[in-house]
Formats: sequence, C-alpha cells, structure tokens
Amino acid sequence: MNSEKIMAFDQGSPGRRFSIIQRLSLIYLSGPLSESGISKSKIPYLMKILTSPGIVQEDLTNYLCLDRAATARALQSLENKGFVYREEDTEDRRRKKVYPTSKAERLQGEMVEILDAHNDVLLSGLDSAERTQLMSLLDRVIDNLHQGLDRRLPESGE
Repeated sequence: MNSEKIMAFDQGSPGRRFSIIQRLSLIYLSGPLSESGISKSKIPYLMKILTSPGIVQEDLTNYLCLDRAATARALQSLENKGFVYREEDTEDRRRKKVYPTSKAERLQGEMVEILDAHNDVLLSGLDSAERTQLMSLLDRVIDNLHQGLDRRLPESGE
C-alpha cells in the first residue's frame, strides 16, 4: 500500500476520529476530578456504580465493554481510595456486588457538573436536532460493532 492510499484511508477513517475524541476528552477530564482522587479512567465505573448500586462486577464489565482484569484493577483502586466497596452475592458467592460509598455519593454532583461541561464542549455548535441525530448515529455505530463482534466470536459450546 502506498502512502497516498494510507493517507486517504486515514482521512476517511471514523476510528481515527473516535480515537482523537477519546484522547482529547481524557485530557479535558484529567484535571477537574484528580484533586478528589478520581482519575479520568475511573469516571465511567463510578458513574455506573452510583446509578446502579449493587451492580454485579461482571455486569459492570459488560456494560462498560471492558475486560474483567481492567474492571478488577479499577475497582481495587476505587476501593483503596474509599469510593466503592464490594460484597459477595448471597445467591452466588463467586459474584461480587459493587456499591458506592458515601464519599463517592458526595462527589456525584461535582462529577455530573464536570461531565455536563465536557458534553457542552463536545456538542457546542450543534443544534438540538443535530445533537439528537449525532447520538442516534453513534448508537447505530455501537450496535454495528456489537453485531460485528458477535459474528466474529465463536458460539459457546463449540
């Protein structure tokens, strides 16, 4: 493949744009909550735990589309910093339920404000209809990737 083809691919790549958006977003979010001890990578975990107290660790992993090891490391860090605690599921002792602490609950308002400001920056210049359309298109892209992964993964029991 020559450099012109690579450049054309790169300029037309949605993955490149998603990657840039993610990196810029992480930079944007890196400062505001760090004073509270929450790193930017832990925000998605904490937000889901705050909205779903008692979520099973595996369900959290699936919701965030991450691997088990990453979830375990993130939760260990959040637990060490006093933001969450885990308990065994009484019905299945192999499963762990995750709960926010009062320390995490006190930060909820601040986190939402920071994330709202981030969303305002992300969507600035887009009117309401464009924002709705963008969210719909992003949801379709996510669904496409889930379906693509489902086709690639072997069925269980094979």
